[in-house]
Amino acid sequence: MKKEKLLHYLMCAVMVMGMSVFFSSCETDSYWWDGPGYEGYMYDPTLTGYWVLVQDNSRPVAPGRENYLMFNGRGYGNYYYYENGRRYIMDTYYDCQYSNSGVSDFQMNLQYGNGYPTTINYWFTNGRNTLWMQWREYGRVNTYVYDRINGAPW
Repeated sequence: MKKEKLLHYLMCAVMVMGMSVFFSSCETDSYWWDGPGYEGYMYDPTLTGYWVLVQDNSRPVAPGRENYLMFNGRGYGNYYYYENGRRYIMDTYYDCQYSNSGVSDFQMNLQYGNGYPTTINYWFTNGRNTLWMQWREYGRVNTYVYDRINGAPW
């Protein structure tokens, strides 16, 4: 009798675990994003708000070629951009941590909704109204400069 009860409970446990696969989330592109899960993370409140790209590797950004970032202060945001003259919005996920890169005091782990995460050094100037972002890609250093704006571009 005890063996039958034990077998019954084991079978129930196996069924519950098996069914949990069917009821779990099917979110894609979550390579590291379940919220910041490592020690030393934070959400930098200075990033919160909307930003427009004004400089791309020391070159001014031409009208109609801008992109925009929005950070909500809790790890989520939006990337607003143009492609072939059309406007698009993509989800973003981020968290921040102290940096030992020698470039800046902080770095951001940023993931666009359609891609892998990137670690970016960042700092502020102009009374925290200008955001500098710098990262290395294919051996080349990229520096983008964003200015704070009042709201969403569209």
